[in-house]
This record gives sequence, structure tokens and C-alpha cells, in this order.
Amino acid sequence: MLLKLYNLESLISRTNIKLIMNQNKIRNLQNLEIDDFIWYIYIFIVVASLYSNKLEREYLLSGNMEKYREFHSINLVVLTIGFLIYVYFLYRGYELYQKKRDYKSTLNLISAILFLVAGGILLYLELQGGDLENELGI
Repeated sequence: MLLKLYNLESLISRTNIKLIMNQNKIRNLQNLEIDDFIWYIYIFIVVASLYSNKLEREYLLSGNMEKYREFHSINLVVLTIGFLIYVYFLYRGYELYQKKRDYKSTLNLISAILFLVAGGILLYLELQGGDLENELGI
């Protein structure tokens, strides 16, 4: 009887371990799907930024304020999307840090915080508009 109980308990704990491992695999696969989506967003960001640079060039050559408003709007959209991506990376870094408080997860969390701060500063500067001659490129 005791042997049957031990085998049953052993089977349950092995099953729980397998379920936990499967949940980790499922979570990792979900994260990879999100990462793939983020790469597609980055492709959009690159194309939009190239178009924004073209519009800015046209504005600098012609002084057409419509071109300025267009490239400024595109930059705001690009920076907002980037900021939201940084928020997501901060969330994932915090999740990793909660699971495993080691040197790498700490550095990952710190880097996510710094990227979020930098993205926030760039977004703030773009919202303020201002001096084109002293503007930082994005």
C-alpha cells in the first residue's frame, strides 16, 4: 500500500514538473511570436523614418511648412510606437528579474529602464518641436 502511494505521488510530481516545463515552453513560444511581431513593427519604423527624412529634406530645401508638419507627425508616431515597445521590454525584463534575480536579469532590467527613459526623452523633445538646426536625429 505504501509503495502504491509513493508511486502515485511520484507520478503526480513528475506530471506537475512536465506541466510546468510545458507552460514555460508555451510562454517562451508566445514571447517569440510577440518578438516576431515587434520585428515587423521595426520594419515599419525604418520605412516610416526613411520617408520622414525625405520629407524633412524637402522641407529644408523648400521651406514648405506642410512637409514640416508631415515629417513631424511621422516622427511622433514612430517615437510613440518605440516608447510602447520599450514599455513592453521593461515589463518582460521585470518578469525575468522576478523569476531569477541574478546579474544578467538585473542588467537586463536596468537596460530596459534606460531605453524607456531615453525613448521618453526623445518623445518629449519631438512633442516640444523646436529648433531644426539643433535637432537630434532619430
